[in-house]
Amino acid sequence: MGSKSVAPVALLLSLNLLFFSMVSCTTLTPANHAPTKCPPLHVCAGILLPPFKPDRKCCPLIGGLVDLEAAVCLCAVLKLNIGGIVDVDLDLLVNILLNTCGRKKTTYTCK
Repeated sequence: MGSKSVAPVALLLSLNLLFFSMVSCTTLTPANHAPTKCPPLHVCAGILLPPFKPDRKCCPLIGGLVDLEAAVCLCAVLKLNIGGIVDVDLDLLVNILLNTCGRKKTTYTCK
């Protein structure tokens, strides 16, 4: 009595193993969205030095980034280059750089 019910179960398990081994797993990524990597923006940190003007080489570097990515990258670079200076308004500097490079007149905040 038990041997008659084992054969269909064994066949079903074998087919499941066969079909599941044929399925490949792929990861889904959004179309046309490459991971963001900040370009070398150390030239943009020149705004910290007198005469406090952005370097002309800075704008082409952030040209390929969307506004939010550019703001995040600039915040990171300016934080690294400040060192021991504590009385610098990073938000103001980032917004000056972005506005000078023709970005939208939006206020970004460095966190």
